[in-house]
Amino acid sequence: MTSAQLATLIRTEKTKTNSTTFTDARIIVLYNIFKDEIAGKIVERNAAFFQLSYLFNLVADTRQYAFQSNYLDRMQKLELKFASGNSLFPSKFIKDYQGSETESEIVKWYGNSEGQFAHTIRARGIFILSGTIISVTNGGRLLYHLFPVDITALDSTELSTDPSSTTFGFPRQFHELIARRISIEWKSNQPKPLPLSRHELNYEKDLEEQLNKIAHQDNSGDIIGNSLPASETGNNGFNY
Repeated sequence: MTSAQLATLIRTEKTKTNSTTFTDARIIVLYNIFKDEIAGKIVERNAAFFQLSYLFNLVADTRQYAFQSNYLDRMQKLELKFASGNSLFPSKFIKDYQGSETESEIVKWYGNSEGQFAHTIRARGIFILSGTIISVTNGGRLLYHLFPVDITALDSTELSTDPSSTTFGFPRQFHELIARRISIEWKSNQPKPLPLSRHELNYEKDLEEQLNKIAHQDNSGDIIGNSLPASETGNNGFNY
Protein backbone atom coordinates (compact mmCIF):
# COMPACT_ATOMS: atom_id res chain seq x y z
CA MET A 1 0.00 0.00 0.00
CA THR A 2 1.22 3.52 -0.79
CA SER A 3 0.89 6.39 1.64
CA ALA A 4 -1.75 7.95 -0.63
CA GLN A 5 -3.74 4.71 -0.64
CA LEU A 6 -3.43 4.54 3.14
CA ALA A 7 -4.87 8.04 3.43
CA THR A 8 -7.78 7.08 1.15
CA LEU A 9 -8.47 3.99 3.27
CA ILE A 10 -8.45 6.05 6.46
CA ARG A 11 -10.74 8.75 5.09
CA THR A 12 -13.23 6.79 3.01
CA GLU A 13 -13.50 3.51 4.90
CA LYS A 14 -12.48 4.25 8.46
CA THR A 15 -13.45 7.81 9.37
CA LYS A 16 -15.76 9.10 6.57
CA THR A 17 -13.70 12.27 6.29
CA ASN A 18 -11.95 14.21 3.53
CA SER A 19 -8.71 16.15 3.10
CA THR A 20 -10.30 19.16 4.77
CA THR A 21 -11.68 17.47 7.87
CA PHE A 22 -8.71 15.11 8.18
CA THR A 23 -5.71 16.85 6.68
CA ASP A 24 -2.64 15.28 5.10
CA ALA A 25 -0.48 16.82 7.80
CA ARG A 26 -2.51 15.22 10.57
CA ILE A 27 -2.44 11.77 8.94
CA ILE A 28 1.34 12.02 8.47
CA VAL A 29 1.89 12.91 12.14
CA LEU A 30 -0.31 10.05 13.37
CA TYR A 31 1.22 7.55 10.95
CA ASN A 32 4.75 8.34 12.14
CA ILE A 33 3.71 8.03 15.78
CA PHE A 34 1.89 4.71 15.47
CA LYS A 35 4.38 3.27 12.99
CA ASP A 36 6.99 3.54 15.74
CA GLU A 37 4.60 2.12 18.32
CA ILE A 38 3.90 -0.98 16.22
CA ALA A 39 7.57 -1.34 15.20
CA GLY A 40 8.56 -1.62 18.85
CA LYS A 41 6.05 -4.46 19.33
CA ILE A 42 7.31 -6.20 16.18
CA VAL A 43 10.92 -6.25 17.38
CA GLU A 44 9.80 -7.61 20.76
CA ARG A 45 8.39 -10.64 18.91
CA ASN A 46 11.02 -11.08 16.20
CA ALA A 47 14.48 -9.59 16.63
CA ALA A 48 15.27 -10.04 12.92
CA PHE A 49 12.94 -7.21 11.94
CA PHE A 50 14.50 -3.76 11.39
CA GLN A 51 17.98 -5.04 12.25
CA LEU A 52 21.01 -3.27 10.78
CA SER A 53 24.77 -3.85 10.84
CA TYR A 54 26.46 -0.46 11.14
CA LEU A 55 30.20 0.17 10.82
CA PHE A 56 31.71 3.19 12.53
CA ASN A 57 35.20 4.58 13.10
CA LEU A 58 36.99 4.63 16.42
CA VAL A 59 38.37 8.06 17.27
CA ALA A 60 41.55 8.46 19.31
CA ASP A 61 40.94 8.94 23.04
CA THR A 62 37.14 8.80 22.54
CA ARG A 63 35.07 6.29 24.47
CA GLN A 64 31.50 7.46 23.88
CA TYR A 65 29.74 7.02 20.50
CA ALA A 66 26.18 8.10 19.79
CA PHE A 67 23.50 6.00 18.11
CA GLN A 68 21.75 7.22 14.99
CA SER A 69 18.66 9.37 15.54
CA ASN A 70 16.21 6.66 14.40
CA TYR A 71 17.64 4.04 16.79
CA LEU A 72 14.83 1.79 18.13
CA ASP A 73 16.31 1.47 21.62
CA ARG A 74 17.43 -2.12 21.08
CA MET A 75 21.03 -3.12 20.54
CA GLN A 76 21.83 -6.68 19.51
CA LYS A 77 25.64 -6.87 19.45
CA LEU A 78 28.78 -4.72 19.40
CA GLU A 79 32.10 -5.80 17.86
CA LEU A 80 35.36 -3.85 18.18
CA LYS A 81 38.94 -3.85 16.99
CA PHE A 82 41.65 -1.50 18.23
CA ALA A 83 44.15 -1.78 15.37
CA SER A 84 43.51 -1.68 11.63
CA GLY A 85 44.98 -5.14 11.00
CA ASN A 86 42.96 -6.87 13.71
CA SER A 87 39.70 -8.76 13.43
CA LEU A 88 36.47 -7.55 15.02
CA PHE A 89 35.56 -9.37 18.24
CA PRO A 90 32.40 -9.19 20.38
CA SER A 91 32.37 -6.72 23.25
CA LYS A 92 30.96 -7.77 26.60
CA PHE A 93 27.89 -5.78 27.69
CA ILE A 94 27.88 -4.41 31.24
CA LYS A 95 24.33 -3.38 32.14
CA ASP A 96 25.13 -1.14 35.09
CA TYR A 97 28.77 -0.07 35.10
CA GLN A 98 29.72 1.32 38.50
CA GLY A 99 33.48 1.59 38.02
CA SER A 100 35.64 4.67 37.56
CA GLU A 101 35.47 6.56 34.26
CA THR A 102 38.90 8.07 34.77
CA GLU A 103 41.06 7.08 31.81
CA SER A 104 43.96 5.78 33.92
CA GLU A 105 41.59 3.54 35.89
CA ILE A 106 39.81 2.18 32.82
CA VAL A 107 43.05 1.13 31.09
CA LYS A 108 44.20 -0.48 34.36
CA TRP A 109 41.25 -2.89 34.35
CA TYR A 110 40.47 -3.33 30.63
CA GLY A 111 42.52 -4.16 27.54
CA ASN A 112 42.25 -4.26 23.75
CA SER A 113 42.61 -8.02 23.17
CA GLU A 114 39.72 -10.40 22.64
CA GLY A 115 37.76 -10.89 25.86
CA GLN A 116 39.42 -7.93 27.63
CA PHE A 117 37.06 -5.09 26.60
CA ALA A 118 33.43 -4.27 27.31
CA HIS A 119 30.82 -1.55 26.87
CA THR A 120 27.84 -0.02 28.62
CA ILE A 121 24.89 2.04 27.36
CA ARG A 122 25.14 5.74 28.13
CA ALA A 123 22.86 8.61 26.98
CA ARG A 124 21.62 7.03 23.71
CA GLY A 125 25.06 5.75 22.88
CA ILE A 126 27.79 3.31 23.91
CA PHE A 127 30.65 3.89 26.32
CA ILE A 128 33.65 1.64 25.57
CA LEU A 129 35.72 0.11 28.37
CA SER A 130 39.08 -0.94 26.93
CA GLY A 131 42.75 -0.12 26.72
CA THR A 132 43.87 3.12 25.09
CA ILE A 133 41.82 3.92 21.98
CA ILE A 134 43.49 5.08 18.78
CA SER A 135 41.82 6.09 15.52
CA VAL A 136 40.74 2.98 13.60
CA THR A 137 38.68 3.09 10.40
CA ASN A 138 35.67 0.77 10.80
CA GLY A 139 36.91 -0.11 14.25
CA GLY A 140 33.37 -0.81 15.47
CA ARG A 141 30.42 -2.75 14.13
CA LEU A 142 27.06 -2.36 15.79
CA LEU A 143 24.13 -4.68 15.18
CA TYR A 144 21.02 -2.86 16.29
CA HIS A 145 17.47 -1.94 15.34
CA LEU A 146 16.12 1.12 13.55
CA PHE A 147 12.61 2.49 13.36
CA PRO A 148 11.05 2.29 9.88
CA VAL A 149 11.40 5.60 8.07
CA ASP A 150 8.98 8.45 8.68
CA ILE A 151 6.83 9.63 5.81
CA THR A 152 6.74 13.31 4.85
CA ALA A 153 4.03 13.25 2.17
CA LEU A 154 1.04 11.21 1.02
CA ASP A 155 2.16 10.01 -2.40
CA SER A 156 2.75 6.93 -4.56
CA THR A 157 5.70 5.64 -2.51
CA GLU A 158 5.13 2.05 -1.37
CA LEU A 159 5.21 2.00 2.43
CA SER A 160 6.67 -1.52 2.68
CA THR A 161 9.63 -0.84 0.38
CA ASP A 162 12.98 -0.21 2.08
CA PRO A 163 14.09 3.26 0.91
CA SER A 164 17.76 2.25 1.03
CA SER A 165 20.11 -0.48 2.23
CA THR A 166 20.30 1.22 5.62
CA THR A 167 16.63 2.15 6.18
CA PHE A 168 13.40 0.19 6.47
CA GLY A 169 9.87 0.43 5.18
CA PHE A 170 6.82 -0.65 7.17
CA PRO A 171 5.67 -4.30 6.79
CA ARG A 172 2.69 -4.82 4.48
CA GLN A 173 0.77 -7.06 6.90
CA PHE A 174 0.45 -4.15 9.35
CA HIS A 175 -0.84 -1.52 6.88
CA GLU A 176 -4.54 -2.03 7.53
CA LEU A 177 -3.87 -2.21 11.25
CA ILE A 178 -2.10 1.14 11.31
CA ALA A 179 -5.00 2.65 9.35
CA ARG A 180 -7.30 1.29 12.06
CA ARG A 181 -5.05 2.67 14.82
CA ILE A 182 -5.09 6.13 13.23
CA SER A 183 -8.87 5.98 12.91
CA ILE A 184 -9.22 5.05 16.58
CA GLU A 185 -7.05 8.01 17.58
CA TRP A 186 -8.99 10.43 15.35
CA LYS A 187 -12.40 9.29 16.62
CA SER A 188 -11.30 9.34 20.25
CA ASN A 189 -10.06 12.92 20.00
CA GLN A 190 -13.17 14.53 18.53
CA PRO A 191 -14.98 17.09 20.72
CA LYS A 192 -17.61 14.38 21.13
CA PRO A 193 -15.77 11.06 20.71
CA LEU A 194 -17.24 8.90 17.95
CA PRO A 195 -18.14 5.23 18.45
CA LEU A 196 -15.59 2.72 17.21
CA SER A 197 -16.46 0.14 14.57
CA ARG A 198 -16.42 -3.60 15.27
CA HIS A 199 -13.03 -3.92 13.56
CA GLU A 200 -11.59 -1.02 15.57
CA LEU A 201 -12.78 -2.61 18.79
CA ASN A 202 -10.91 -5.75 17.71
CA TYR A 203 -7.71 -3.83 16.94
CA GLU A 204 -5.64 -5.19 19.85
CA LYS A 205 -6.72 -8.78 19.15
CA ASP A 206 -5.95 -8.53 15.43
CA LEU A 207 -2.61 -6.84 16.08
CA GLU A 208 -1.70 -9.62 18.50
CA GLU A 209 -2.57 -12.18 15.83
CA GLN A 210 -0.20 -10.59 13.31
CA LEU A 211 2.53 -10.27 15.94
CA ASN A 212 2.15 -13.97 16.76
CA LYS A 213 2.57 -14.85 13.09
CA ILE A 214 5.89 -13.05 12.76
CA ALA A 215 7.05 -14.42 16.13
CA HIS A 216 6.90 -17.96 14.78
CA GLN A 217 9.16 -17.38 11.81
CA ASP A 218 12.14 -19.73 12.15
CA ASN A 219 15.39 -17.75 12.17
CA SER A 220 17.41 -20.32 14.09
CA GLY A 221 19.31 -21.76 11.11
CA ASP A 222 19.20 -25.21 12.71
CA ILE A 223 19.98 -28.19 10.47
CA ILE A 224 18.13 -31.37 11.47
CA GLY A 225 19.39 -34.61 9.93
CA ASN A 226 17.24 -37.65 9.17
CA SER A 227 17.69 -40.75 11.29
CA LEU A 228 19.87 -43.53 9.86
CA PRO A 229 18.01 -46.52 8.44
CA ALA A 230 17.68 -49.61 10.64
CA SER A 231 20.04 -51.55 8.34
CA GLU A 232 22.86 -49.22 9.34
CA THR A 233 22.10 -49.12 13.03
CA GLY A 234 21.66 -52.83 13.70
CA ASN A 235 17.87 -52.55 14.01
CA ASN A 236 18.20 -51.27 17.58
CA GLY A 237 20.57 -54.14 18.42
CA PHE A 238 18.30 -57.07 17.65
CA ASN A 239 20.46 -58.16 14.68
CA TYR A 240 23.56 -58.61 16.84
